[in-house]
Amino acid sequence: MEKLSGLVLDIYDDRDGETLRTIFPDSGELPEVVKEAHFLSSDEHSRLPDDVYALVLVDGDTSLRKYACTDAGNTSLSVEYFLKMAHKLPVEAQKVAAANLVKACGWYDIDPPDELTKVAIGLGGLVMGALTVPGAVKETQANLRAVKGSKSRIVTPAQMRMMRGGY
Repeated sequence: MEKLSGLVLDIYDDRDGETLRTIFPDSGELPEVVKEAHFLSSDEHSRLPDDVYALVLVDGDTSLRKYACTDAGNTSLSVEYFLKMAHKLPVEAQKVAAANLVKACGWYDIDPPDELTKVAIGLGGLVMGALTVPGAVKETQANLRAVKGSKSRIVTPAQMRMMRGGY
């Protein structure tokens, strides 16, 4: 997780708004749904369940929650930041986040961009590839450990619900 510390991945990392200005150079381009979004305080972040985030990275007792999907505006911004910054994440994390963002877009009747859908579809390809290519599972796990450390794992919102006994 240390490699992800300090990176701008979503709106809540973008303290000075520099990345937001690259996504929407003219403030008039900012979609109305984003203007109406509720900006979450640190306290609100801490009280929200993991399953309202598109990506939850867990390393021991530490979890990194990215791409809030608490309303249509936050989801739209999360999609935009993901498309701009996903290259900073491990490939497996990109695919999990993209799949969850596509799902969240459905919650708010947002048409997911084709680029996001293509990354999300890659999740199925990764699983099928791991099932059909000898040694692929071990290689994928080794790659994850190399990128994030041996104790880290990617946890999807659905997996978090299952760990808590939910559906």
